[in-house]
Amino acid sequence: MIRLGVIGAGAHGARYLRHAARDVPGLRTVALCRRDGTAGRALAVELGCRYEADPVALIAAADVDAVLVCTPPSSHFALAAAVRAAGKALLLEKPMTGTLAEARRLVEIDDLGAGPRLIVAQTLRWNPVIRLARELWPRLGEVRHVRIAQRLEPSGLDWQRDRSVTVGGSVLLTGVHLFDTVRYATGREFTEIDARQECFRNPAVEDFYLARARLDDGAYVSLEVSKFGRTRACLLEAVGTEGQLLADYQYGGIRLIRGREVQVFEADASAPTLPAVLEQLRDTARGDAVSPVPAREGLRTMELVEASYRSARQQGPVAIADL
Repeated sequence: MIRLGVIGAGAHGARYLRHAARDVPGLRTVALCRRDGTAGRALAVELGCRYEADPVALIAAADVDAVLVCTPPSSHFALAAAVRAAGKALLLEKPMTGTLAEARRLVEIDDLGAGPRLIVAQTLRWNPVIRLARELWPRLGEVRHVRIAQRLEPSGLDWQRDRSVTVGGSVLLTGVHLFDTVRYATGREFTEIDARQECFRNPAVEDFYLARARLDDGAYVSLEVSKFGRTRACLLEAVGTEGQLLADYQYGGIRLIRGREVQVFEADASAPTLPAVLEQLRDTARGDAVSPVPAREGLRTMELVEASYRSARQQGPVAIADL
């Protein structure tokens, strides 16, 4: 039995906790930490574990084998470094860190640390639609254009309106999903990004992100994050020499179009990804698996975050090699 400690048991952390209790055999939560002590203690009673006010104490606890960090980005580096110093298995919510400099330092710490390598919770890698799209990708021939968009309603979380806590907005909090999904589906790396961003309804950080990018095989990529209106959509499209793919990873389903032939593939986007991610943490902590999304994958994503912010400031393209 792998004994889990969770740091950051707010809305998203609580989802992890409930899946751990119901859906992941061989994983048992023994402790949780939340800034709101009243809510944290109530959740601990509900789940039959103890409440820890101090995240450092939770990390050091002898009965904690693995740690999930599900806090705002500004705290990720310090907490992740402490977990790796303790030699314990770590599932670190995306974004891996708040800044590129922190990501580079964390890769070094993770490489040198004892115990299993950390896992970055790029949960879309377990989305059934994205997984099927990746399987179908070779049927497209030479892919020349990829388009990915994630449109969400504005967040009601106060910390996402506090730059000192969130560090960034739509690029850092949601764009990381887009960057990682494109890399996962295509198997290619980004070479350049030309990005723009706006604050439409969130006064602290950007709630709209639009970019054009290039991959190392010359393909173009269009990326969009919208978090300012009453909308919810998650779309992935690809155009290749042998056909096109249209995937909806919010509501499900894929269409593969080759000339006038249209094939429809059923894929349930509503299937929760968190149980599968927690299973990876359990297996990594046991020594039965290695990290499916290691720190260096998180670093690649943070390079694209930094390139996007630089490009928006400069109002022009940024080469990834120049970071």
